[in-house]
Amino acid sequence: MNKYDIKYYDVRDDLTKYPAAWCVLGWSPRGPGKTYSCLRYMIEEKQTFLFIKRTKRDVELICQNGNEDISAEFSPFKPLNRDFGWNIGPVMIDKKASVGGFYERDPNNKAYGKPLGYIFALSGASDIKGFDLSEVNYIIFDEFIPKKHERISRSEGEALLEIYMTVQRDRRLRGRPDVKLLCMANAVSVNNPTFAMLDVTDIAVQMDITNTEYTYQEDRGILLHFIPPIDLPEDMEKSGIEKALTGTAWGDMAFGGHFAFDDFTSVQHKRLKGYRPLCSYTYKKKTVYVYEKDGYYYACRAKANMQLHYNLARENEQKKFWYDYVRYFRDEVINDHFTFSEFTMYDLIINYKKIFEI
Repeated sequence: MNKYDIKYYDVRDDLTKYPAAWCVLGWSPRGPGKTYSCLRYMIEEKQTFLFIKRTKRDVELICQNGNEDISAEFSPFKPLNRDFGWNIGPVMIDKKASVGGFYERDPNNKAYGKPLGYIFALSGASDIKGFDLSEVNYIIFDEFIPKKHERISRSEGEALLEIYMTVQRDRRLRGRPDVKLLCMANAVSVNNPTFAMLDVTDIAVQMDITNTEYTYQEDRGILLHFIPPIDLPEDMEKSGIEKALTGTAWGDMAFGGHFAFDDFTSVQHKRLKGYRPLCSYTYKKKTVYVYEKDGYYYACRAKANMQLHYNLARENEQKKFWYDYVRYFRDEVINDHFTFSEFTMYDLIINYKKIFEI
C-alpha cells in the first residue's frame, strides 16, 4: 500500500464545475491520471464513449487484432482493472477500418454484451460515417497534443471536428444534450492542430506564461485546464530522472506541465506611442496590424488605417504578402527586432511557408 494520500486529476471536478462546457481541453505534466480519470468516469457513470487515438496503428496496438490476452497489456483499462477489480478489455470490431470496442470480459477474458465504448483512429475519420454511434455521449481524444517525434497533419483539427459532428448528428433535434469532447494530453507543444482549429492557442500561451489553471470561454462553451503537477509530500524524494532533468526544457514539460519547447520570448505587449502604421493582414477572419518604430516592429489587434492590407484567404495575396514583407519580417524576428501581442502572429511569420504554398 502507498503510505501517501496523493490527489490525482479527476475529470468529474471539471464537468461538475462547468456543466455547460461541451469541450474540455486539459494538459499537464506526465502522470496526474488524465486518461485514467476519464475512463473511470465513463464506467462509473455508465456513459457510452468514443476513445480516439491518433493513428490506426495505435488502435491496432491496443486491440492486438482481437487477441484479448495480449491486448490487456496495452489497454488503457489495465490500471483501472487492477485498482477496481474490473475486467474490461479492447476487441477489434472492424480490422479494415481499425475500429475497436471496450467490453466487459468473463474470467477467461472473453468479451460479452454490448460495447461500453468504441475506439477509433483520428486518421480514419472518414471511416466513422459508416457506424451508428448515436448512443455515444462522450468523445475522449487521448494525447491530443502530438509528441515531438510524431509526424502530423495540420488538417488534424478538421478531422477531429468531422468525427465530433458525425457523432453529434441530430441530437439537438431529438432533444438530447451535446456530445462532450474531452481532449487530454501532456504539455508538449502549444502549437498543435486541436488548439489551432478551436482558436485557443493564444489563450493557452497566456495561461502558461501566467500559470493560470482555468480559462472558461462561456460564450463558446470551451474549458481550458492547465492541470498542475501532483502535489507530492515534502518527505517524498524526487526520482532520479526528475533530479537530473529539473531545469531543462524536457523537465519543465514533463514535471511542470509547461510548453517548454515553444518560444514565447517574442510574445510581448507594448504601448503604441511613437509607432507608425505599416501594413495589416486578415487571417482566419481576424485582422492583425503591424507597426514600426525606429527599426523595430510590433504586431497586434489595435486598429489603424493601413494603406497596405492583405487578405490571406486569397492565394495571390498570400504570395504578395510573402514577397512584400514576410521574408523581411522573418529576419527581423530572428534579430529580435519584431514582437507580437499573440503567439499565433509570431507563428504565422516564422512558419509562413509551412502554412501556405508559396
